[in-house]
Amino acid sequence: MSALERQQRGLLDLIKGRGAPPQDAYFAQVAHSAGLVMVREIALWWRAMQLDVQCRYTSRLLKRTSRFEGLVAAYFDAHATSSFVEELSRDFLQTLQTDADVLVAATAGFEYALMEAHADSSESFEILWDRDPDAVVVALEQRSALPPPDADWTYRMRVGAGVPNLVRCSRERKQFRVDNVREPIP
Repeated sequence: MSALERQQRGLLDLIKGRGAPPQDAYFAQVAHSAGLVMVREIALWWRAMQLDVQCRYTSRLLKRTSRFEGLVAAYFDAHATSSFVEELSRDFLQTLQTDADVLVAATAGFEYALMEAHADSSESFEILWDRDPDAVVVALEQRSALPPPDADWTYRMRVGAGVPNLVRCSRERKQFRVDNVREPIP
């Protein structure tokens, strides 16, 4: 590794808050500078702005729950971020598809699938929603109240270039499982 590469990696690690600064007088000075804090804030602001524009529904949903800034910072710290906004957006949305909040996971999955379909991917995607996705999108567009989860229905959305109009959604009645029910005695 060249001296320049070592310096660049060290600075990136400082900006992303990865571990202790290298044992070097220059890095020790940078690590305690106000400029480092400002550079990190600018880098996070830039990524957040890009994601806000590219992932409009997911970012709006995350902002409603005050999770957007924290998740952008966590993503920035843990991942190599592309300078291409399309790659950054896809990668960010992919990480959110396993979020514990099923609405966040579904919304991120939907936006990711749309990006892939618009990029002429031959892949098709299936997203399960716990509430009507049309009502969710309208609520996010209008900045109105989100619909509550639907106790009786699951919404199965298919997205892909091979799907008519790119998106198709069906509603399926949930199958309720009753435990501890004994069979009738003949």
